[in-house]
Amino acid sequence: MNELKRTTLYDAHKKLNAKFCGFAGWDMPLEYEGMNKEHEAVRSSAGLFDVSHMGEVEIRGAEAEKFIQYLITNDISALNINDIIYTPMCYENGGVVDDLLIYKLGKDYFLLVINAGNIDKDVEWIIGNSKGYDVDIKNTSGEISQLALQGPKAQEVLQRLTDTNLEEIKFYKANPSVKVCGLECLVSRTGYTGEDGFEIYCNNEYVVKIWDELLKYKEVKPAGLGARDSLRFEASLPLYGHEITEDISPLDAGLSFFVKINKEKFIGREVLAKAKEEGLKKKLVGFEMIGKGIARQGYEVKVGDKVVGVVTTGLASPTLGKILGMAIVDAEYAVVGTEIDIAIRKKLVKAQIIKKPFYKKQYKKDEKKVSKDMNNEFSYIPATSDDKEKMLKAIGVNSVEDLFLDIPKDLKLNRQLNLESSKSELEVSKIVKGLANENVNLDELTCFLGAGAYDHYIPSLIKHITSRSEFYTAYTPYQAEISQGTLQVVFEFQSMIAELTGMEIANASMYDGATAAVEACIMAMNQTKKSKVVVSRTTHPETIMVLKTYMKFKQCEIVEVDFCNEYGITDIEKLKSAVDKDTACVLIQNPNFFGVIESMEEIEKIVHENKAMLVMSVDPISLGVIKTPGELGADIVVGEAQSLGNPLNYGGPYVGFMASKSKYTRKMPGRIVGETLDVDGKRAYVLTLQTREQHVRREKATSNICSNQALNALTASIYMATMGKEGLKEVAEQSMKKAHYAYNKLIATGKYKPVFKGKFFKEFAVKGSLSVEKLNNKLLDENILGGYDLHNNYNELENATLLCVTEKRSKDEIDKLVGIMEGI
Repeated sequence: MNELKRTTLYDAHKKLNAKFCGFAGWDMPLEYEGMNKEHEAVRSSAGLFDVSHMGEVEIRGAEAEKFIQYLITNDISALNINDIIYTPMCYENGGVVDDLLIYKLGKDYFLLVINAGNIDKDVEWIIGNSKGYDVDIKNTSGEISQLALQGPKAQEVLQRLTDTNLEEIKFYKANPSVKVCGLECLVSRTGYTGEDGFEIYCNNEYVVKIWDELLKYKEVKPAGLGARDSLRFEASLPLYGHEITEDISPLDAGLSFFVKINKEKFIGREVLAKAKEEGLKKKLVGFEMIGKGIARQGYEVKVGDKVVGVVTTGLASPTLGKILGMAIVDAEYAVVGTEIDIAIRKKLVKAQIIKKPFYKKQYKKDEKKVSKDMNNEFSYIPATSDDKEKMLKAIGVNSVEDLFLDIPKDLKLNRQLNLESSKSELEVSKIVKGLANENVNLDELTCFLGAGAYDHYIPSLIKHITSRSEFYTAYTPYQAEISQGTLQVVFEFQSMIAELTGMEIANASMYDGATAAVEACIMAMNQTKKSKVVVSRTTHPETIMVLKTYMKFKQCEIVEVDFCNEYGITDIEKLKSAVDKDTACVLIQNPNFFGVIESMEEIEKIVHENKAMLVMSVDPISLGVIKTPGELGADIVVGEAQSLGNPLNYGGPYVGFMASKSKYTRKMPGRIVGETLDVDGKRAYVLTLQTREQHVRREKATSNICSNQALNALTASIYMATMGKEGLKEVAEQSMKKAHYAYNKLIATGKYKPVFKGKFFKEFAVKGSLSVEKLNNKLLDENILGGYDLHNNYNELENATLLCVTEKRSKDEIDKLVGIMEGI
C-alpha cells in the first residue's frame, strides 16, 4: 500500500486535534470540532480549509489558448487577464477526465487547478494531447499550497491581513500579486460552498504563517473535508467521482452550460453534440427523503420495479435540516415532484425529486457594497439610527436583538437570510417573466382536466369590466357611505347565488370552495351543538383534507363514509350506520368528485330523520340542469365559483360561496351585505352582518374568516348576469352532452372500461391498462392536458383517470383525444 501524502500544514492540523482520513492518496483532516459545527461556521461566519492537496498545472506558450480550447469543453476565447472559468475536460467518448478551474494570468499564460485524486492522470492526459501545439506544460502541484477562506465574513477577515482592496477582486476573478501577511500570494474569488470566499495560493513555506494568522480571529474556524463536502453538496455542485466520472458526461450531470458545442474543435465534441441533439437519456436530479434513511452513493433509484438511476451523493443537510441527495436518473423520471424509491439495505425508502440547488449561492458579485449603517441597510424604512436608539432607550433595552431574548437560541436562524442582492425593476421584471414562462400556457393545450378547477369559456366582457379601476380591488371597504358600488356588487352576488342554489340567503363569499365547506360544517356544529361530522368519500379529497386540518383542535369527530364501487355514489347503507343523534351535519358533494350525481333524496331523508343538517357542496354550472340544493332540502350550500368566469390561474385565487336557509343567518360566517333606504328614501347598501372577531366579542364570533374574495365575486356576478338563466343552462347542457359523447366514444374503443355506472354530469372515470401518468405524458406530447389520476387518492382505483369535458371542447378535440388514447 502506498504511503499517504501530507500537506505542509499536517502538523498544524495535529495541534488542532484534527480527525484524519485518507482522501485521494492524501492524509487529510476530516473534521476538528465536528462537521456540522464547521459547516455552520462557514454559513454564519468564516471557515478556513487546507486545500493544498489540489493540483496546479501551468501552461504557457504561443498556442496555449488554442491548446486549452482543444482540451476542454468550455470556451476561454473571451477571457481577460485575471479572469477564471470553470470547465469539464472530457475523453473522446464524452466521459469526464476531470473538472477544473482555468486562470488566465497572462496573454499566453494559464493556470489549471485540478482535483487532488486526478493529478497524475490529468497531467498525463494534458501532456499526451499537447503534441503539435507550441506550449510548455509544468506541473507545479508540489510547490504550491492553497487555502480557502469561505463564509460571509471572509472578506472582512482577510482584509485585515492585506493592503490590497479585496472589494476589487470580483466573482471569478484573481489577483496574482496580493501580499497576505506581507507574503506574495495569488488570491481569487470562486468558492464552492454557496457563500462568498477567497482562495489563497502561496509557496509552501508561506502557508503555515498565513494559516496561523487567519485562525487568530474569532470569526474563523478551521474546517475539514467533511464540511467541504456537505457545503458543496447543499450548493448542488458536482464532485468528481460522484456526479461526474469517466462514465457520466457533463451533459448528464447538468453541466451543459459549460459545454460549448459551437466551439470549432475539442475532445469529445462529436459525442456530446450528438447526445445533445438526440436529447439527454440521463439527468442529474436532487431529491429529498420522505422515509427514514440516508441514500449513499451507489444506491439504486427505483420507480415501481424498474431501476431508473443511481445515487451519486446523499447527506443530511446541516443548513436545511433535511435528508437530501443527488442521483443520475433516466430523463423521463427527472421531473420535479416525481416520487422515487431508494434501495437502502434491501429496503425501498420513499423520496421525492426536488429543485436544485438545495441552498442558493451567495457568492459576491459585481454589486456596490451595501453599507452596514442602519440608515442604509433598509433604505425604505424612514427610521434612522438615532430614531432607533431613542426607541430602544425609551423601552430600556440595548439593541434590537434584546427584544427577542425570550426566543431560545436553538430556535433562531443565527445567520443572515439566504437572499440575493437587490435588483433593478428591469432585472426583476425579466426574472419574473422567466419564471412565468416556465408555466404551461393553457391556451396552447386542449384541457380535459377538471377535478375541482374547470376550463369554461369566459366572455370577453368580464375582463373589460373587472379591469376598471373602481372595481379592481379584492377587499370590501368598511365605510359603507363611500363604498356603495362595491357593496352593491356583493349584494348582487349574494342575490344571484341564493337564486342559483334555491336558498334563502347567501353571504359575501368565502376564500374558496374547500374552506367554504369546512365553515359550513362549523356553522352546523354551532347550530346543533353537536360535534360529529359525517362526510362522504365522494367529496373532493382536498376538501376532506382541509376539513381534517380545521377540525384537528375543535374536538370534532369526523366520520368518512365509503362509496359504492359499482355506481360511484355514497353507500346509502353505510351512511345510515354512520349518521346518528350525535351528528351535527352530513357533507355531500353533488355532482361528486367522480362527476356522478348522488341519490340526494335518500340522503336528505337519512340526515333529517336524525335531526342533523345537510351540507351540500355543488358545482354552480350543474345547477343549470339538475335540481337545486333548495329543492333537495339542503340546509347549507357551498361550492367553488371559479367556473363562473374566473380563470384557472394555476390554482388561484378562487372564490367560495355559501348559502343557507334564512333561519341560520346569524350563524353564518363572514359578511352579509343588505339593502336599506337612506334618509332621503333612496336605496342604499350596508354591511348588515359581520359576526367576526373584529366586530363582536371573540366568543360570539362565528368564524375566524376575516375577508371575502370581492374581486372574484365581482367576476362571478358579471358572468351570471351576462349568461342569464338560459345561457347558464346552455353551458351546462353542452358540457353534459359533450362529456357523454366522449365517454361513449372511449368505451366503444374496447380499450377503456367505465369505472362507475352512476349518472354523471361533465366528469367521468374510465380505466385502461396503462398508468395514468404514462397516459397523460403521451397526451401532453400532443398538446392535450389529460385527466386526473384517481389512484392518487383512491388505492382501489388504479389506472383510472377522471376526465372532464366542458362546453369549450369541440367534436374534433374530443375525437382527437379518443384517437390518441385508443392508439396508446
